[in-house]
Amino acid sequence: MINLKHAALGAAITAALFSAQAMANEAGDLKLRVGAAGVYPTGESGNIDALGSDAKVEADSAWSLGLSLTYMLTDNIGVGLLGAYPFKHDIQGKGSISGLGNVAEVTQLPPTLTLEYVFNNSSAFTPFVGAGLNYTYFWDEKGKGALDGTTVDVDDSWGYALEAGLDYDINDKWMVGAQVYYINIQTRAKTAVGNFDVDVNPVAYLFTAGYKF
Repeated sequence: MINLKHAALGAAITAALFSAQAMANEAGDLKLRVGAAGVYPTGESGNIDALGSDAKVEADSAWSLGLSLTYMLTDNIGVGLLGAYPFKHDIQGKGSISGLGNVAEVTQLPPTLTLEYVFNNSSAFTPFVGAGLNYTYFWDEKGKGALDGTTVDVDDSWGYALEAGLDYDINDKWMVGAQVYYINIQTRAKTAVGNFDVDVNPVAYLFTAGYKF
């Protein structure tokens, strides 16, 4: 026989987890989210002629502390800002120089501003999408391994960004969530062995806990 007390408790827990009343967004709300951020480059450089046919480089992925802010202009339209503690990427040889391994290192910071559309609905899950502009600042570039001591300079980059995210409201103030970005980062590297274009074009992930002011 079903224990009615246990059944009632189970129903209450299920309702709390999956049928919580939506904490609707309102104009003037400010959401602050903090958590783990990962940057996964999807592109590679153009050919480095001085190093031979099909000599290229590619940036490795990196993780850091990330944050995002959303300020609601209306109940559905917000302005989002993505920030982070700087990311440090190893640069690996590819193609004909893949055997060289790690040939350089660079630090970057990619602040991104987006205009977001937030979908209010009848659940505690709040999805949103956005599009906007990214500026990536590169510094502390240095040659390593086979290119140790080689001068490296990477130009800063402006490009577009696309965003999708999902918040889960724990209550009317606290939330957890995830965001994913595609960021257009196209830059030019200047080195002692030649200059070449680099398409970084990363997918960035953000897993956060947040608070609504």
